[in-house]
Amino acid sequence: MCYYTSHKGRELAANPYAALTFHWVEQERQVRIEGRVEQTSAAESDAYFQSRPSGSRIGAWSSPQSEVIPNRATLEELFNQFQQRYPDEAAIPRPEYWGG
Repeated sequence: MCYYTSHKGRELAANPYAALTFHWVEQERQVRIEGRVEQTSAAESDAYFQSRPSGSRIGAWSSPQSEVIPNRATLEELFNQFQQRYPDEAAIPRPEYWGG
């Protein structure tokens, strides 16, 4: 997942190579993956966004990436505003800046 407006999103746009490491407990191994990254299609991003819980989808709208939110009350107010804007959980659209 990527917010295209984030610092990391901008870095990957400028240099589309990345690496990640994770601990695979069951195999008692550490795995490193590296290579070229590319943005997923809008259709793939839409499908993944719609698979997420409604609270997560509303959260994507109410918490803009890399922007300072002054306090929790402000975040909760934004969340409530977007919940009212999108009362039908099945019809919460994906923000343009949200994808993978």
